[in-house]
Amino acid sequence: MKDRVPVIVFIGQPNCGKSTLFNAIAGFKAQTANFPGTTVCHAHSEVLWKGRLYSIVDLPGTYSLTPQEPQEKIVLTHIFQEKPDLIVNVIDASLLCRSLELTVELLELEYPMVVVLNMMDLAEKKGMKIDPAALEEKLGVPVIRTVATRGEGTKELMDCVEKVLTEDRTPRHLRYSGEVESRIKKLTEILPADFPIIANPRFTAIRAVEAETLAVDKFFMENNPEFKTGLDRVRQEISALREAPAYEVLAAERHHLALKIFEDCCRIRHARLSGLEKLDNLIMHPVLGLFLLLLIFAGMFYLIFRVGSPLEAWLLQPWEALRTGLQEHYGRNLLAELLVGLVQGIGGGVAIVFPYFIPLLLLLGFLEDIGYLARAGFLMDAFMHRLGLHGKSVPLFILGFGCNVPAV
Repeated sequence: MKDRVPVIVFIGQPNCGKSTLFNAIAGFKAQTANFPGTTVCHAHSEVLWKGRLYSIVDLPGTYSLTPQEPQEKIVLTHIFQEKPDLIVNVIDASLLCRSLELTVELLELEYPMVVVLNMMDLAEKKGMKIDPAALEEKLGVPVIRTVATRGEGTKELMDCVEKVLTEDRTPRHLRYSGEVESRIKKLTEILPADFPIIANPRFTAIRAVEAETLAVDKFFMENNPEFKTGLDRVRQEISALREAPAYEVLAAERHHLALKIFEDCCRIRHARLSGLEKLDNLIMHPVLGLFLLLLIFAGMFYLIFRVGSPLEAWLLQPWEALRTGLQEHYGRNLLAELLVGLVQGIGGGVAIVFPYFIPLLLLLGFLEDIGYLARAGFLMDAFMHRLGLHGKSVPLFILGFGCNVPAV
């Protein structure tokens, strides 16, 4: 361990803030790489912390260790073929119960692990009061609070990583119900001596049960029929316990464990709404929201004409003077008419279009930046669908008042 760079992998469900946390630690040194034969990228970086170098890998988000998508297969490659020295399981604290299902599955590997409660600020806004100490006791691994968008908790995380790697502790897996555990133990005992063990015998047995719908099940039949017979018997016994496929029973066991841990470590209180949240609720009201939408867009057009009219009059003056000068100088002939037409065309575009179109774009940009256009699209979505359009076409309709070309 001391002679080589420890490999730390960041694993979590999609949109848990894992990559944000990775970037907060790795800074701008992160690199992207493709695994051979895939088009899905992962990010990795070497980080120096208190005189020691660490190789940190940010893996694609995954909901489980059962591969369904290409990015999930990359996660399995890093975990099984390139066994990491430490797993950092990043959890969206505001979705604690759902996120813990992957945590329970990762604990079955019995690899050194740290759990990160990210997005704690969002969890608190939702009225969730999470007890990290109680969660740490339930899981048997260190638990760190972070807010990755602000860089909070990154120092504590790296200190914890250093401590866990120094101690080289092996976490314990969480036990399923007794009747399911007894079947898993039975399958563990009949694993062939030459059977490829993944992580540990218990985890290997669980994977074998869950491989019922995968091609590997056919491999068992062709290469070890005796083991396949025992495996099918265990699957049938587990399936009979809940009258569901064996892999669904195991998924339900993880869900039950995650729910129990959530109930023991988290309390939900009535969330206090901020002034902005109250305003957002008012804006998104199904009736009042439409009335406010009309007021906002009417106010926007009033402001556009209020600003555009004097600008138009001011910008037209030099073009009108130029037109008059050309007529006085050249009189009324073909050349004069061509020059006057050119001046009127350019002047009309500059003095008539710009004074209204530019304020329209600026105000639309402002409404987009504060998030109102997306809300307006949501409010109008049902009505726009009656016209065969989507709610997000509302901003384009508004833009069409200035110019139909970019709107179309």
